Amino acid sequence: MSGVRLVIQFTAANEAEADQRVAELAERCKHAQTEKGCHQFEVFRSALRPNVYTLLEHWESQADLDAHMAAMGGRRPTAPGTIRERYEHQLSD
Repeated sequence: MSGVRLVIQFTAANEAEADQRVAELAERCKHAQTEKGCHQFEVFRSALRPNVYTLLEHWESQADLDAHMAAMGGRRPTAPGTIRERYEHQLSD
C-alpha cells in the first residue's frame, strides 16, 4: 500500500500528563479515522515506560495528509522531546 506514514513519539513529563494526552489523542483518533485517505491513526503507550507513547499515521497521499492538517488548523499537538519520522513509500507489484 502506498502513501505517507508518520511515526510520532511523545514523552510526557509524568504519567498524569501522559494519561491526559492519550485521552485527547483517543478522541482525535476516532475523528481522523473517518477522514478521506486515512488508513491508520492510532496511539500506543509503552508498557515499560508509561509516560512514552507513539502516534502512528498512514495516509493514502500527501494531499490527504494536507487536508487533515488543514482541518486541525495547520497544527499538530506537540510535546517536549517529540520525535517525528516520516516515510513515503510506494510498494511495487
